[in-house]
Amino acid sequence: MRPVTVADVLSARDARVERQRRMLLAHGLPLISFTMNIAGEIKRDEWIERAFLEGARRIEAALASDGIAVAARERTLAFTGCEEIWAADAPAEELKARMCVLEEMDALGRLFDIDVIDADGRKLERPMERRCLICGGPVRACARSRAHSARELSACAHEIIFAFLDEKLATKVGKLAHRALIREANVTPKPGLVDRENSGAHRDMDLKLFCKSADSLRPWFADCARIGLAMRDAAPENVFAVLRKRGIEAEKTMFAATGGVNTHKGALFSLGILCCAAAMEGEGATVQSILDRAAKLAQPALGDLTALCPDNAHTGGEVQYLNSGRTGVRGEAAAGFPHARDCGLPALVAALQRGKASGMRGEELFNHACLHALLALMACVEDSNILRRRGPEALRSVQSRAEALRLQGFDMDDLRRMNDDFVRENLSPGGSADLLAVTIFLYEIQNTNGGDAI
Repeated sequence: MRPVTVADVLSARDARVERQRRMLLAHGLPLISFTMNIAGEIKRDEWIERAFLEGARRIEAALASDGIAVAARERTLAFTGCEEIWAADAPAEELKARMCVLEEMDALGRLFDIDVIDADGRKLERPMERRCLICGGPVRACARSRAHSARELSACAHEIIFAFLDEKLATKVGKLAHRALIREANVTPKPGLVDRENSGAHRDMDLKLFCKSADSLRPWFADCARIGLAMRDAAPENVFAVLRKRGIEAEKTMFAATGGVNTHKGALFSLGILCCAAAMEGEGATVQSILDRAAKLAQPALGDLTALCPDNAHTGGEVQYLNSGRTGVRGEAAAGFPHARDCGLPALVAALQRGKASGMRGEELFNHACLHALLALMACVEDSNILRRRGPEALRSVQSRAEALRLQGFDMDDLRRMNDDFVRENLSPGGSADLLAVTIFLYEIQNTNGGDAI
């Protein structure tokens, strides 16, 4: 961005005063004038603008929550800085008190400069002097003594912005992973699986328990994203070592919530790696770049299998690898989740498009599309749950039945009949269900900002 001069700053200030004058004349209401406290020659860059937009969002949310009507607003994004003015239908003193709360609510708020101008043009003063970003002392005293250089103040402001944006991304990614688990659990009817109608081929779990499990894991998914943010430049094996440690702690939390029932162990592994990868790739990352990063992070898990023997194989997946060479969820992750990418996600997107064309909307549409995605996954995934319960022959049967339904079309009764068969035969495509949750997560990531990026 172009550096500003003293003349630029003065010109921008005069233009802002003129905009305020015009808005006062037009509406006769108090004004809120919002700019950013950014020292130095660069007053606007990508990061400053994102922080400004968050500030504007907070101001509008505060006005809306207090029921304050806005008669007009005007935004200016220039190299001299970001500015926005609102004409708000409320007493100026009330507005000033509310804006002071926003300025002090967190570290980011301390970068907000929110003036309130009464309808007569009088600028209201703050009841208390603001504190210096760096030393915490009175800001006017620091400014007069030039205790801190413009470069130091600018660097401090950017550190605050980066920390806020990182935490915002981690929270968002964790929320999407949790949402994926909840949405997968509620997809109905799922043959052999827990859903809103029954518990499928499971005697020890139901939908309520699945939701309780998902809720217990929500903070852990955000933690996985934070690990990715903190270790952006670390070697994959080092990142995975930290993820593994946190994953073990998350498993304990899950088992405590479920009374020892394994509801989401596989999904925790997959979504934990994906949350970390999504955060490492950052805002604006494509699904493919996230999957590529996830594959690198998961390679150490695949390497662990080579050291297995009958004496140290404890999990079902480890025993399966020794017996058949199938790498299970570890291999899926280390390959970049190809079944979710190439089967589940395309089937979900295609079914959503078809459903919209036929008039479906909302959760009915999404449920319908997820069932298509589940069948696509069941038709191609070597499901570890089915292999452990019934063996390879049962797996081939499930795959062929799912493929037939997928190709010929199905209704809900077809899936309910399949569920009855699976319950009788003790079949549960749990591996496909976990990959459906991954598919939903990838879809949510892809569409969070309305396109192929987060």
